[in-house]
Amino acid sequence: MSYYTKREVTPVTNPPAWENPDNTVRNLLIGSELVSISSVAPIDGETATPRYNTPDTEPQLTDGVISDVYDFNDPRWFRFTRGTGRAVVFRLGGLSAVSGFRIGFLKQDSAAVRLPRGVDICCSENGTDWQRVYKCRDIYSDEYEARVCVGREFGFSCRALYVMVEFDVIQHVWVDEIEILGTTAVPDTARKVEGECLDKDELMRIVNAYPKFDDLCGIHNLLLAYNCIPRDKRTGDGRGEITYEEFLPHLAYYDKLGVMRDTFFDGFLFLPYSVFTYSKYYKCAEGWHDYIDNLFVPDRNVDALNRAAATVGSALSLRDYKVNVCFSVLHTKVRYGDHPDKFGDLDGDGADEDMESFEGRKKAIKWCIDETLSRFEAGNYENLTCGALYWFEEDVAYGDKLELPLIQWTADYLHSLGKKLFWIPYYQASGYGEWKDVGFDVACMQPNFAFRDGIPVQRLYDNADITKRLGMCYELEIGGSDPVNVERYMKYLDCGAETGFMHTIKMYYQGGVPGEFHKAFVSSDPELRKVYDSTYLFAKEKYVSRNTK
Repeated sequence: MSYYTKREVTPVTNPPAWENPDNTVRNLLIGSELVSISSVAPIDGETATPRYNTPDTEPQLTDGVISDVYDFNDPRWFRFTRGTGRAVVFRLGGLSAVSGFRIGFLKQDSAAVRLPRGVDICCSENGTDWQRVYKCRDIYSDEYEARVCVGREFGFSCRALYVMVEFDVIQHVWVDEIEILGTTAVPDTARKVEGECLDKDELMRIVNAYPKFDDLCGIHNLLLAYNCIPRDKRTGDGRGEITYEEFLPHLAYYDKLGVMRDTFFDGFLFLPYSVFTYSKYYKCAEGWHDYIDNLFVPDRNVDALNRAAATVGSALSLRDYKVNVCFSVLHTKVRYGDHPDKFGDLDGDGADEDMESFEGRKKAIKWCIDETLSRFEAGNYENLTCGALYWFEEDVAYGDKLELPLIQWTADYLHSLGKKLFWIPYYQASGYGEWKDVGFDVACMQPNFAFRDGIPVQRLYDNADITKRLGMCYELEIGGSDPVNVERYMKYLDCGAETGFMHTIKMYYQGGVPGEFHKAFVSSDPELRKVYDSTYLFAKEKYVSRNTK
């Protein structure tokens, strides 16, 4: 169900005139009708509330009231959150000559309320034939908090009864007023709408294609391999240190008799457990050193993966068989969890690292990348290759003024090393719609269906649609091994086979390795074992949806 009221534009053959039309240029929306608001991507969950998306029955867009309070809580702002973009359609009081527009946007970086990248103004004389009459791009302001008025005079007028205002909504876009400028009298020089096909691709960054495998170093199936827990929480159970035996049934597929039959996952992403990231160790030099040491601990993690890859390559007689390994770029300004008093000295120069300055944070990121890759190269892991690193945080912190330049610098630096940078945002996370503009080579969106009982299965199909529209790939998630979680996971596979994301890059969350797939692998319960077997078929693009059998 759509969040906004579904209303159709009523076609007309002979557009009515205004009462007492004149040639005075004014705001034509005063007293006009808001016909409809529509979003490009679905709006659901907590965003389907007035706190994040103002109902289309509210008057703020055309009530003539301008806000002088640059705060997202001010009620004079009409709120748009997520959904990729909006099309707002108005019916004017009569046939008009439209010649310009003005829109007031809020920019409040601390609340991730941002300016759209562009605005399109489209007109229709009859409600059926539409034409884009003006496009505005590169909307920008240096201000941290401001009302930014975006306005243009077209230099001509266009005959219109309906006007559609389109703009992208990456995270939050707040508007206090939309004004369509023109005259109620229509001169003979006013242009007639020619009914060209409207193309939103340019504005919304729509590519309508999943990424190619080569976009991420040829990786088809990437498994999240969590490693490292805080030093003070280690209990000797080996958590955070993945073994050779645990890697084997992920690298290779074993049939129910325990015979190795085929390769399985071809990529593994090492990333820290949340218990580590919420601890002080994720925010200090000591913890960063400890994390990288954990990656390369003898006979575990990277070393164990290399040994397992050697076994699989030999057993299956695969020449030059290599497994892709990806590492995490740790974040330099974390907004959650315990924080130490100071970060500490990363590189041994005797000075604490400065996580408040661009140069200090850039230095820390460079150290993280260089130290990880140098340790990897020194390990001479003959059966592994590394072509991409992962930006660890799951949203873009627009309230952090240094975030965007740091992401771009990181991407540029990795490119100079012949590596790529990828990202895995949660569902419609801040920045998801402009992932490529931000600087990522690949982005893979989580639907977050597996972990929340109240989310309908439609979320999986919505995520498939959004990711394809925006050129992203898809993360599959399993939340447990009980029947409810197994069934929810199987719905991911069904959706992937039906929508086509089975045939693009896929990333998989199963908790920490050994994880849910390993539980399924060793299980004697056929309903649980099917998780392992079905995931293998899906990884090989052979799975058939249960809905089509």
